[in-house]
Amino acid sequence: MNNKHLFSTGNSTRKYYKSMNNTYQQIYGKHLMLHYPFYKGEGEGLEQRQNNLTDYCLQALPELDNKKLLEVGCGNGIQSIYIYESLKPAQMTGIDLNPDNIELALQNKNGHVNLNFMVDDAQKLETIPDKSVDVLLCIESAFHYPEKELFLDQIKRVLKPEGKFVIADIVNKKNVRLYLSKKWKHKMGFFHWTKQKYMDSFDKNGFHLDVVENITKPVMKGYKGNRHWVIRENCKSYIHYLMFRIFVIIQVQINLLLLRKREDYILFSGKIRNN
Repeated sequence: MNNKHLFSTGNSTRKYYKSMNNTYQQIYGKHLMLHYPFYKGEGEGLEQRQNNLTDYCLQALPELDNKKLLEVGCGNGIQSIYIYESLKPAQMTGIDLNPDNIELALQNKNGHVNLNFMVDDAQKLETIPDKSVDVLLCIESAFHYPEKELFLDQIKRVLKPEGKFVIADIVNKKNVRLYLSKKWKHKMGFFHWTKQKYMDSFDKNGFHLDVVENITKPVMKGYKGNRHWVIRENCKSYIHYLMFRIFVIIQVQINLLLLRKREDYILFSGKIRNN
């Protein structure tokens, strides 16, 4: 990978995820999930801590055997694959607006017949029939949606009467947040709500919440030991190793700073009221 692409993550949302996918491929020889880590214990690597976050978000749900799951904002599909292989749902579908991610997801799906990936918009879900989903999952994606009210409408439409949803999102601590520029904000697809905005919208739209939890602290702690995430033997030269180390340091410090000062990581889980 050309090193200039390594530091193009701030140019657009699509370039960010392309850069992250390429970086994981080069460092680990495979793609990893595209969300933050979650601390459970010492000595865990990045992949395990990403799995931890997925496990934690799903722990309040019933058994997923014979259930139809939908992941909205599935990225490169690695999280959907992890859920499908470890929890054995009857069917798993992942949708993402970014065709680059869906292309990777289709490459990574390991031939699983009942695991599908499609390009779709979370605010439209045109590929998903009415009342066809037992569990809808959206982890670290909704802050990219400019009209989240439309996304909530789609959740109500596609969930079965007893269906459950899980949304884990990065929210603003305050109503007003400054960005480098409005143009850059839209280019990166940053449309964060506050926790209160979510709560008001859930109530207005008839959602019943079983879980509302701030998981910022274990997410921040998930970055502990990140200096060991880049393995020298996996880099083709010492220069590449240093470049990857610098890249990781910058990404980690930016994320930690934002979580300290401007953002919280909130887990919401529940169902539609009176379904």
